[in-house]
Amino acid sequence: MAYRNRSKSVLSKQSKKSDDKAHYKSHSKKKSKSKSKSKKKLRIYWRYISIIWVLWLGLVYYYESMVVKRAMKKCQWSSWENWPEGAESHKVGLFADPQIMDDYSYPGRPLIVNYFTRVLLDHYHKRNWKYVQYYLDPDSNFFLGDLFDGGREWDDEYWIKEYTRFNNIFPKKPLRRTVMSLPGNHDIGFGDTVVESSLQRFSSYFGETSTSLEVGNHTFVLLDTISLSDKKNPSVSRIPMEFLDNFSMGSHPQPKILLTHVPLYRNAEQQTCGELRESKKPFPIQSGEQYQTVIDSEISQQILTAVQPELLFSGDDHDYCRISHSYPFHGETKIAEEITVKSCAMNMGINRPAIQLLSLYNPSDLKTVNAGEEYESKTYQTELCYMPDPYKAIRMYLYGLLWSLFFVLYMNFLPKSFNSHVATRMDRLLSHSGSVNAALPLPASVSKSKSKKSSAHSKYSVNETRSTKQFLVNVGILLASVMPIFIYFYSIV
Repeated sequence: MAYRNRSKSVLSKQSKKSDDKAHYKSHSKKKSKSKSKSKKKLRIYWRYISIIWVLWLGLVYYYESMVVKRAMKKCQWSSWENWPEGAESHKVGLFADPQIMDDYSYPGRPLIVNYFTRVLLDHYHKRNWKYVQYYLDPDSNFFLGDLFDGGREWDDEYWIKEYTRFNNIFPKKPLRRTVMSLPGNHDIGFGDTVVESSLQRFSSYFGETSTSLEVGNHTFVLLDTISLSDKKNPSVSRIPMEFLDNFSMGSHPQPKILLTHVPLYRNAEQQTCGELRESKKPFPIQSGEQYQTVIDSEISQQILTAVQPELLFSGDDHDYCRISHSYPFHGETKIAEEITVKSCAMNMGINRPAIQLLSLYNPSDLKTVNAGEEYESKTYQTELCYMPDPYKAIRMYLYGLLWSLFFVLYMNFLPKSFNSHVATRMDRLLSHSGSVNAALPLPASVSKSKSKKSSAHSKYSVNETRSTKQFLVNVGILLASVMPIFIYFYSIV
């Protein structure tokens, strides 16, 4: 009996041990299953990331290349020039108020915001300059002042750094003339408040601020009207005054074109700017610290009488304006047309930045014969050339970013809906099975069960377990993969 009882106890202990082992095994299996499930939760969806990356590449390429090419195509010389057949004109590009941003342009903003703003503005300038030089290929380029934003305030060390940056944004093209020597009030100040050291520094690096050049059988007169307006410091106003006096006494048989940063005086109520101006308000006649919107009336008449230009180009206002000036000369009244050129920068308070194109054709004999008829040739033609809309591209990039985030959010937090609505369609669109059986109709019950299985087991299906960590990982990889596209177009191209 004792033996039986002992054997029973031994058997019961053994059975308990076997039960414990079985329980431990089942528990460990459950643990391993749960671990494997948790491991499966974190999944990187490379297929979708690749598809979104390709879409981003197409979007950025469209706005950074195709849209710019389209803008250049609209400005092609042949689309608006009207010269006699076979005429070879001299082509000029006029760039007003690039006013490259510096550290003090937007005080009070966070440094990181200013950094990305500067990258964006510099890229807009550099890209447009590159495409203008390649597709329009002007023979000569003239800048109409305000090259910098705070140039008059900078010390030499900072100014040299910004000077180098400016030349990196607007590199001079070989075998083409590029003139940048006309200063603006942001470069040297204005009138009585011209910073003499800034003026000397500007002319040392960019060239004489008042000079004349022969361009395409025309005489271009670059006049520093800002320094000419200084009535307190003779050492500032002396150089442009002497240049103006000497020029008026010289012989200049070619048609003359005057370039000035600040527009000449006008009656804004009577001399309206025309329909190409964005602002519907009259041209502003005002002055303030380190600026004045027009040159004084007396100095304006003095300039017109001394230079006798047929055409003037000015900047400073940032918006387009086209008017006519009248001035007396030897008992006659002469007319000179002035065009205030739109700013080529995207942050100057206008919707559509632009440059002005000028075509010059002045052969030795102005009267040419064309198709048997006498043709009185003009010596210049000009056209407003719009740069691409800078804000549309930014809006589309923001929409693209929101769509990308929403797509990854939908994929990770509504996986069942995503699999049934997106994954199955992606599988049908992008799979290459193309088998005959797939084209044959199936019974309703079979097709339903098959669609459920396909949505669950499609190579485009996602885990049906929500995971914030998985969402963050996929978003991080997506953003990291898209960033090089912008780096390429904004830094390398």
